[in-house]
Amino acid sequence: MGSNVRTAVITGSSAGLGVAIALQMAERGWHVSLGARREDRLLEVAAEVRTRGGSAFTHVLDVTDADSIDRFFEASEAAHGPADVVVNNAGASRPGPLSEQDPAWLRTEVETNLLGALWVTRRALIPMRAQGLTGDIVFMSSDSVRNPRPLQVTYGATKAALENLSDGLSLELEGTGIRCTKIRIGPAVSEFGASWAGVDPQVLEQTFAGWRRAALRDARTGGVLLPAETVAQAVVYAVEQPRGVLVDTVEIQPEVPVEAAAPEDGA
Repeated sequence: MGSNVRTAVITGSSAGLGVAIALQMAERGWHVSLGARREDRLLEVAAEVRTRGGSAFTHVLDVTDADSIDRFFEASEAAHGPADVVVNNAGASRPGPLSEQDPAWLRTEVETNLLGALWVTRRALIPMRAQGLTGDIVFMSSDSVRNPRPLQVTYGATKAALENLSDGLSLELEGTGIRCTKIRIGPAVSEFGASWAGVDPQVLEQTFAGWRRAALRDARTGGVLLPAETVAQAVVYAVEQPRGVLVDTVEIQPEVPVEAAAPEDGA
């Protein structure tokens, strides 16, 4: 990280938080490699990255396919050189009782959220370790690790495993100059719920009711969501820390609205 211009790989960067992270990095003039399954969306994001001052590379990426990951990194490294920032942002979730979940979807969720992050990180580390590069591996996690959500147990389990991965890998990489950071996110503006479009509305209502019964922060904030830009700023904050400083975990939550937090008259 001797230069201020860094080379970042962002998975799941065709929408939502991935786009916001890419644009924050673009404003710093970084090289940004964008990977996701929707090539048309990637091209749109790349155009905006260039408008913001960064250089952009795009390539189709399916994090559940090890061969796709290899092809992505080979092309990215040919364009920008080895990445020294890797953001594991690709994620998937679909609510519902575990007993009613399609086994094929459960596999997709585990492969996207956990196995994909393992494969991407492994592939990114190969040139970093071989060339003695310093850098940052970022794992996008969820507050469901601390507050498990009913009817979303697979998602929470994969994120808990992801945090364990980050912690263990951080110890494994001590002394190499490669840092691991967990970004633990509360409710945020994203396209994460796009995969919920086909979910039975009754299941969705059961899901939200279950969260309310669990007294999760989502209910206390009255549906307030974190702006995607705020989450992106946290990612950049962590990876821009000077050498010798490790931001291990950043948890970001929406603030409870002032009106909701104010005491009642006469209290």
